[in-house]
Amino acid sequence: MISPKQYMYDLMRDKSSGLTSRCIKYLLLPLSYIYGLLITCHNFLYGRGLMQGYKASVPVISVGNITLGGTGKTPFVVMLAELLTTKSKKPAVLIRGYGEDEWVMLQDKLKKCDIEVFVGRDRVKSSIEAGNRGASGIILDDGFQHRRLARNLDIVLLDSTNPFGNMALFPRGILREPASSLRRAHVIVLTKADKGKKSLPALEREIAKIAPGKIIAKAIHKPFALLDPETGEVKGLSAMSKKTVCLVSAVCDGSYFRYTMENIGAMVGLEFIFPDHHDYRKRELKNILKACQTKGISDIVTTEKDYAKLKNLPFATGKVRILVLGIEMEITDGKEKLHDEIDRLYMRYNS
Repeated sequence: MISPKQYMYDLMRDKSSGLTSRCIKYLLLPLSYIYGLLITCHNFLYGRGLMQGYKASVPVISVGNITLGGTGKTPFVVMLAELLTTKSKKPAVLIRGYGEDEWVMLQDKLKKCDIEVFVGRDRVKSSIEAGNRGASGIILDDGFQHRRLARNLDIVLLDSTNPFGNMALFPRGILREPASSLRRAHVIVLTKADKGKKSLPALEREIAKIAPGKIIAKAIHKPFALLDPETGEVKGLSAMSKKTVCLVSAVCDGSYFRYTMENIGAMVGLEFIFPDHHDYRKRELKNILKACQTKGISDIVTTEKDYAKLKNLPFATGKVRILVLGIEMEITDGKEKLHDEIDRLYMRYNS
């Protein structure tokens, strides 16, 4: 049975039909207009300088989007933080922390680089703490709409397979603010460029009309290994070649997870998709394991984000093992331009 959260998300993406759904969509439309008015006023006040963001003591790079999730902010933040360390910078990452899976994953992936993750709703307070602890730069996770903290570089991610949804604002659509807000961005990154490659030329033309002159880069979620968390063994992607697996995910776009697995040769025998940020329950995992045993499937593959929550469940997998797909964000086009923007930012800041 579909959850209320998933049902609403399907409504916003026009993936739910029927009389009841149509009625709810009509009811959501005026709420979208009210939300849009609030967003317009918010942006007007900041745009005219009537409200001003707090200026941190170090450069601030915001990574955000204009839609509800699914663009790949977390792996992009990891990539960006690691990039700054190669430039002899000591970045700190600021995250609101409403999704435990995201900040736990960030901490796990960045601790090897000695990069601190500051979790809290008050990002101004976190920026002050990060500066006091020696950070030479701040990466603001999901920061495009969070204008209380001023930023020096705004990077906005767009899902190239579904960049604007149905063009309606929340809650009728998935837009968090109008597409015209892309004019505030310095760099626009089109993610999932492998799956959305056919639509890229048209999307770039559309962006050029909405926000002319912006730097546009392209990126993919690149798988690099499979981890067996029980044994600590790291397996190559070839281990999935022609292997029948069960996929378990609670991300905004489970279809891209499946696309990635099929691209490395896996055959999907079972698939369990939960709403984004879903809190797994022990009985759900038991049901998944039982279904795998019934179909003779020995491998469950999940995302790093999902395993951050699954690992807390007490369970015995028996003959079925859980593997975690490791992915990293890779800029496939526009990497040099992104590097140049970051270099110019620090040159301006230090001059």
